[in-house]
Amino acid sequence: MYKLNRRVTINRYTTSLNEFGGLVSVLTGSWSKWADAEQRDGSMAKSYDQNQWTYDQNFILRYERERPTRSNDVIEYESQFYKINSIQIRTEGAKSFEYIKATKLDESINSDAPMDTGNIKVYNYIAEGGEYEFTYNGLVGKNVFGAFKDGIQYLVITSGSPLGKEVLYNSATGEFTWGAYFEINEVATILYY
Repeated sequence: MYKLNRRVTINRYTTSLNEFGGLVSVLTGSWSKWADAEQRDGSMAKSYDQNQWTYDQNFILRYERERPTRSNDVIEYESQFYKINSIQIRTEGAKSFEYIKATKLDESINSDAPMDTGNIKVYNYIAEGGEYEFTYNGLVGKNVFGAFKDGIQYLVITSGSPLGKEVLYNSATGEFTWGAYFEINEVATILYY
């Protein structure tokens, strides 16, 4: 039997467009699991004439049918982030453990894992119903990169008139004008930094 005596966090991300049209990572789920973390080893490789030290780490986690680990999830272990290379389940009939091979790149050189998620903030607005805009002074001058209505993502625009699944954000006033009217108790979620 394995010694599942280490605590890891599974982070699940999606991407969203920022105000410049670029993609940014957005944390959509995070949960802790007990794991067996085997000894890690490292090696040096060159990428674009830069030395990169990769650290390979093997994890053994208990399989959970409701939330299996995916290959695009990120593992956080001892305040370090690991990109999953492969997930193996050795017994298909009675799935009990996930065998994960993951790689950590030196953060000072390069990393595919989103690291700066501590600055992301969330604002929720609960609608009275019938309105299509609201203003929140706490969002004046902020970088808004995600807008949702009851979990459905809207495209954030900064000029023009919003249509359908678009929302117009005025950075100078903190005003949001949506392309569709709100229903009673509908929740708008704004992601910003």
